[in-house]
Amino acid sequence: MNAGIISVGNELLSGFTLDSNSTWMARKLLDFGITVDLKLTIPDDEGEITAAFKVMFDRCDIILCTGGLGPTSDDVTKDAYCKYIGAELYLDEDYLTDLQKRFERRGLTMSDSNREQAMVPDKGETIQNSLGSALGLRYQDGERRIFVMPGVPSEMKRMMEETVLPELEKLPREELHVTTIRLTGIMESALYDQVKDLVNNDVVKVAFLPGFLGVDVRLMSRDKESLLELSGQIFDRIGNYVYAEDWETLEDAVGRLLIERGLTLATAESCTGGLLGSRITNVAGSSEYFLGGIVSYSDAAKMNLLGVSQETLNQFGAVSEETAQEMAAGVRKVLQSDVGVSITGIAGPSGGTEDKPVGLVYIAVDVAGDVASRRFVFSQDRRYNKELSAQAALNMVRLSLV
Repeated sequence: MNAGIISVGNELLSGFTLDSNSTWMARKLLDFGITVDLKLTIPDDEGEITAAFKVMFDRCDIILCTGGLGPTSDDVTKDAYCKYIGAELYLDEDYLTDLQKRFERRGLTMSDSNREQAMVPDKGETIQNSLGSALGLRYQDGERRIFVMPGVPSEMKRMMEETVLPELEKLPREELHVTTIRLTGIMESALYDQVKDLVNNDVVKVAFLPGFLGVDVRLMSRDKESLLELSGQIFDRIGNYVYAEDWETLEDAVGRLLIERGLTLATAESCTGGLLGSRITNVAGSSEYFLGGIVSYSDAAKMNLLGVSQETLNQFGAVSEETAQEMAAGVRKVLQSDVGVSITGIAGPSGGTEDKPVGLVYIAVDVAGDVASRRFVFSQDRRYNKELSAQAALNMVRLSLV
């Protein structure tokens, strides 16, 4: 069983919006043993959308389409869908009443464009949208299925999880086993050199998926035992770089370890400006272990809030191993946590010197008075330096707990 994904939107083609929907959907489908054979990104044009349906229907068992279901004039996906399946639109009075009640509860007034959302095809089925006003659409012809969903990621994901994926899970299909090993702190080339003798086989398909924060290694096979065996061999070879499997993030993994050990965490940030704390609190339930953070951007804040000594700053500077260590110890003391982690660095693009270049970052982790610190030199890009610093800090906390 295979699938195709259609992403609709001029903003996707122009580069103003990143197509995160198709990536998320493809990964979710793999969890159900369904591979994506084709992806198309097309403009808000009725003819182009209709043509895309035809191409997909000739090649794919399942078609997932997102985008173009809104109330504005360039939202023409529903019209293209109706044209393709031979349907006419009619006013769904029940859904119109439901929409009116939703708007009233929010203190809003419905416009004529909003009322258009209650126009539905007389063929196929609609999919309820609990987060927005645009209904999803579903059509089946024999064994082939079309699902049309909004382009708003939160609305699409809710429809997928509530309606689409439960339906697909029931379909008969050849079993495909998939696991993703998630690593950080190692480059793709170095990773491949360490495992290349393991991954060249015909039974398990291996894909290396690099990103600037780490590398994912995806294993796929019809043979579950072979996949588990290879996964175990990779863990044995490079286990220190592995932080999670499948959908778990690094902040998820750190939170899980803190809960397992009954420990609390506090953060002290300079160049990242609170990014580390933001990632930690992205995890539901993080209040169980995260006590808080201090953003000490200035030297005065480092001294007054964290207790970094004037002598340390004068002798070694704000961006130094010594300052990072005192920041980590200080935040652990101030917030009375078991673990303190600190980041101080030069994010750039200016401010670097020959001795302390742009991208220089020091990170320290203090676990009950036992302090470990590391020096990093990342890039010339300010945003990348902040993201990489937060990633490295989370990984250092993880390594201190395993």
